[in-house]
Amino acid sequence: MELFLTHDCNLRCRYCYNGRHFKRVMPRRVMEAAVSLAFDRGEGPVTVSFFGGEPLMEFHRLKDGVALSRAASKRSGREVRFQVTTNGTLLSGRRLEYLVAGGVSLNVSLDGNRAVQDRRRPFRNGKGSHRRVVENLLRARVVAGKVTVTMVAGPGHLAELPASLAHILSLGVETVHLALDYHADWSAGDVEALGVALEVVGNCWVDAYRRGRPFSLPVFDSKIARHVLQPLVNFPRCACGDREWTVAPSGRIYPCDRMVGDDDGNGPVIGDVFAGFDAEATARFLGCHQGTPDRCRDCDDSPRCLFWASCVKYGLTGNVGEPPDILCRLERTVIRAADRAAAILFEEGNATFIRRFYQGHYARRVLHALGLKTGDVDQR
Repeated sequence: MELFLTHDCNLRCRYCYNGRHFKRVMPRRVMEAAVSLAFDRGEGPVTVSFFGGEPLMEFHRLKDGVALSRAASKRSGREVRFQVTTNGTLLSGRRLEYLVAGGVSLNVSLDGNRAVQDRRRPFRNGKGSHRRVVENLLRARVVAGKVTVTMVAGPGHLAELPASLAHILSLGVETVHLALDYHADWSAGDVEALGVALEVVGNCWVDAYRRGRPFSLPVFDSKIARHVLQPLVNFPRCACGDREWTVAPSGRIYPCDRMVGDDDGNGPVIGDVFAGFDAEATARFLGCHQGTPDRCRDCDDSPRCLFWASCVKYGLTGNVGEPPDILCRLERTVIRAADRAAAILFEEGNATFIRRFYQGHYARRVLHALGLKTGDVDQR
């Protein structure tokens, strides 16, 4: 469950998909109902995420969410885990100390070097945010031991993408979530520029493996893992709208934070925390999210494509139905770049690469469930 603590934010990112930045904070009664709903639903561990806006602007409310969730965990006997997605500008002092002491996983948004970050993610007064974010990120990495970074790539700055990634890696970050700006207007030239940029990114990823110091780049890693294991097992789609959902300050439940916007109720609402999930609305959403369009069924890239990703379709078209053609072009561009990089390492027999994707923990777990050993797999 993700708690969308506030619509307010101290940055004015050029590509923000969260609508207007206005002062609406999640009331305690909404949070209490949301936490109760999460622990009454399903079984096993409950992950509570904090989002916004900028969630650390409502630090007291985040602490309320942690306290309420810990109490619910104790009552129910279900483990609780926490994570926060933040722009990093307020990740310091007592906030950082509290989050690290509480075992809250940290995900910081940083788009790259000073020029890129200051241009694309300025403060609301127009000043750049790079210096403060990097200072806080470096401190958080030392104190917490691990911080993941999300960087957004979109039309207009794709040529700067490789340098931006290199800058983030130079800060000691080991996991970089490269997210495409699916709310942007992508032209054919932009898609071509993305392909060029991803080839350079792929070279950086390959070189890191050659040095024996690989970093996690999920946009590549997921495509490669599905290529290796897809013939043996059907990977599940994300649990958006089912086991994963977002609560807005109004109490409305959305399948994903990317669908909240101004929280005017016009998006794909699937319930509210007081009445619970709307069975009809949820079924309607999941029918789109879990279905496969006819034109995607026979596509060779289908097992590795995000054609089903409702948040992506919603960002590109405003609805969660048929995937648009631009999504096909973007996904093929990412898949080809990932395949090119993986093929280089496989042909070189890179031990770190082979171990991770063919013999790593997840691969072994999948193969064991199928009654196979890693030596039984045709690694071609």
